[in-house]
Amino acid sequence: MPFTETSNHISPPYSVLVVEDSTVFTLLYQHFFNEKGVLTTICPSLESARQAIEQHSHFDVVLLDNHLTDGQGVTLLPLIKEKLKMAAVIMVSANDDADFFLKAFSQGIDDYALKPVNMDLLWLKMKKSVHQRRLEKLNNEQREALNQWRDAELQEQALAKHLLGAMFAKIHTEHQGIHHWVKPSSQFSGDSVIHCNGIDGSDYVLLADAMGHGLAAAVSLMPLVQIFKAMSEKALPISNIVFELNNKLTHMLPEDRFVAIILLHIQPSRGVIDVWNGAMPPVLVIDQQQQVVNQVESGNMALGILPDTLFSVHPVRLPLEPNQKVVMFSDGVIESPSHTNDMLNTEQLVTLLDTEEPLAGVKKYFNVDCPPAGDDISIVQIDTNQLLANVQPSNNGTSMTGESAFLIEHTLHGAALDLLDIPAHFSELLGKQLPLPLVQKTFTILTELYMNAFEHGVLELSSDIKEQENGFLTFYEQKEQRIKRLSGKDKIVLKVQWQSHSQCLEIYIKDSGRGFFHGNVEPVDLSKSYGRGLTLIEHLADSLEIIAPGNAVRVVLGGTE
Repeated sequence: MPFTETSNHISPPYSVLVVEDSTVFTLLYQHFFNEKGVLTTICPSLESARQAIEQHSHFDVVLLDNHLTDGQGVTLLPLIKEKLKMAAVIMVSANDDADFFLKAFSQGIDDYALKPVNMDLLWLKMKKSVHQRRLEKLNNEQREALNQWRDAELQEQALAKHLLGAMFAKIHTEHQGIHHWVKPSSQFSGDSVIHCNGIDGSDYVLLADAMGHGLAAAVSLMPLVQIFKAMSEKALPISNIVFELNNKLTHMLPEDRFVAIILLHIQPSRGVIDVWNGAMPPVLVIDQQQQVVNQVESGNMALGILPDTLFSVHPVRLPLEPNQKVVMFSDGVIESPSHTNDMLNTEQLVTLLDTEEPLAGVKKYFNVDCPPAGDDISIVQIDTNQLLANVQPSNNGTSMTGESAFLIEHTLHGAALDLLDIPAHFSELLGKQLPLPLVQKTFTILTELYMNAFEHGVLELSSDIKEQENGFLTFYEQKEQRIKRLSGKDKIVLKVQWQSHSQCLEIYIKDSGRGFFHGNVEPVDLSKSYGRGLTLIEHLADSLEIIAPGNAVRVVLGGTE
């Protein structure tokens, strides 16, 4: 007998398949469901039910009688589960045997009703079963969407992790005396340790702790990488590097983001370490007896907060002595609780560092004695004996040429030209080699030469501007505008060479400007072209030579006073 459909609603809320061979119950179902607005399909046999299931893609409910003229209704359950995965199945039977219904439940029915049927109770069971099935469908869809989102997120994270890891690994240089350990609180670390070698044989170590955690914090560190690498390889002063890092982050990071750092410039040949600490825990110096003999507290704001005019770049200088450890760490080290909810203090941290294998005690503490931390943990331990092991006598971080002679040379490009303490850097390098009066005189001359080369050579500013009304204001306004246009083609080469046999110091500076002669053999008024500096230099120096086309100067100073 073919199945029939009845409905008095165009868009019924439910679609029900009734598998029932009793005419009485069939009429009862049709009348009740018509009043409820249910689309009803009647199948009086297993065969007609199979046809309906094969032909119809959707039923919300299947009311299944077990005793049919051509077999048992439970035999339809596998087909229903295959074709009508979201349909709720309610078994309707006069059989009240508990074992029968238990078996039916194991085969996949959602509920049951005993004949004679209470239609109101059946209706409640139908609504409940349909609601559960629809919730199940929604959960499955959401789970699938979540899995797809998770897979895409994992792919993006894997790519980001690879790129960040490759970038930091490319810049980082390993050193047997510099040990570090970073334990991220998530897949990405907002802490990073980078070590680079300067051209003068010095070492630069940067410990950075970006605000926040995870990928957002790790991305905040990216602007630091190339600047730190480029400037440290040129062995520039630590103040110059900090200045540029802050300038970059101030312009690139959102206002609510910043990066705390510790930057070390280790100069074994000179026996000093310059330390700049911005919003980080103190840098500790520990002796052989595990006593803290020196420390550098944070005296500065984190990078990316203050503008250049309010930002201090001056480092603290420490002696680099044998048989010591220099230790720096992020705040995660002292703010992560142990299993007993205790925090590390300085004395306990020093005790953890007293191990044969560097940082082994710290790793064990945070991996075993502490629960997973809510903050990134990073620590650096520097063993001074290994840093001092390869120091050559009298090297002083310079290139040696001849008996007691040395040459210091730097080439600066682009924005690095505006770092105004380059003369101070040269004077620091000279300080351990030459008498103090000569170093002081050299600093004055270097400052005048460098400012002339930068302002009048590279930036092509004329001193005549200052003679106009409000000239000084105009001069510095033009200077700021031209500084913003600096590129890699703009450069200054500065060389300082000492010859012990003649007891003289030779200074050579050359800029990338056109020169002040502009094709002439002699300048019309060289003192105006260079500003006030030439008169002062001629007074202090033994000789002054302007090299055509006027973009290079050689000055000689005698070493005796």
